[in-house]
Amino acid sequence: MENFEPKKLLILRILEILQDFSDSNHKLRQKDIIHLLRVQYDVDCERKAVARNIEFLQHAGYDIISDSTGVYLAERKFELGELRLLIDSVLSNKNVCTNYTKELIDKLSCEGGHYFKNYAKHVINLDEWQKTDDKQFFLKVEQLCEAIEKKKKIQFHYLTYSTKLSLIKRRENKYFASPYQLLMKNGNYYLACCFDNHDNLAFLRVDKMLDIKMLEKDYTPIQKVKDCKNGLNIGKLSNCLPYLYFDTPAKIEFQTTQQVDSMIDMVVDQFGKNIQVEKLSDNNLKFTLFASLKAMRFWLLQFGKYVKVLSPSSLCDDIKNDAKEIQNLYK
Repeated sequence: MENFEPKKLLILRILEILQDFSDSNHKLRQKDIIHLLRVQYDVDCERKAVARNIEFLQHAGYDIISDSTGVYLAERKFELGELRLLIDSVLSNKNVCTNYTKELIDKLSCEGGHYFKNYAKHVINLDEWQKTDDKQFFLKVEQLCEAIEKKKKIQFHYLTYSTKLSLIKRRENKYFASPYQLLMKNGNYYLACCFDNHDNLAFLRVDKMLDIKMLEKDYTPIQKVKDCKNGLNIGKLSNCLPYLYFDTPAKIEFQTTQQVDSMIDMVVDQFGKNIQVEKLSDNNLKFTLFASLKAMRFWLLQFGKYVKVLSPSSLCDDIKNDAKEIQNLYK
């Protein structure tokens, strides 16, 4: 006699088989489903039961396509291109340690079914990727999210690298701060916060935070932080701060002094499309945008003689002084 529990679970098992083993290129016939039920779940059933439960699933809203050649699940939680994007994002994220990277990719691969899991095997080579040794990263993110949601202050140690390339505490005393938002920037995960006894916004690497503890004390409202009276727009702020040096965005003008291939691409990639571009000649372009002066000082230096700052004058002076100091280093 058929066991009662498998009979109750039959519709769930059929759905799982369709999710794992079917797509438009791999249709399942009733006999295939019966075979997989037996192999995967040790469940026996008749063809009529398979057909009846598939019909129930279709009535429940599942996009199951059935024709003379077989049956398959047409719509999934994620399209294959979406899964590949998510897997590559996890793979390239330095904040996720090797073990968790493998676990996350395995979970994502399962969403694509049996045939996607086989396809995804060849895109992963974890030994070649730069990964953190921090196994508490996701716990830290959860702790910070809870503190942000509950609007509470946090305490923590902050780490820095020693000459032996090991992480050590920057100081013995703990830091106290008000956390506001998390953001990804330049391949790292940062916490936007304000230290106690300070009024400016700071960005801390989450992987370098240690022994995070949420306190009972309410955090300092973001409106009380310098230059944040209207709140915190992380997307807009990220475009203005290529290196997360926080200060008030200022109007900056600079021009190319020679032909620089893809200069427009590089500026748009870094600052978004909220910029102005003026063609001065075939080889010269003028750019106008709003960004952090501190950050722009370092961003512009990478282009050396190919870019000239037009305004503000304070940024021009900083670049001039930096160029002189660099020249002195090589005397």
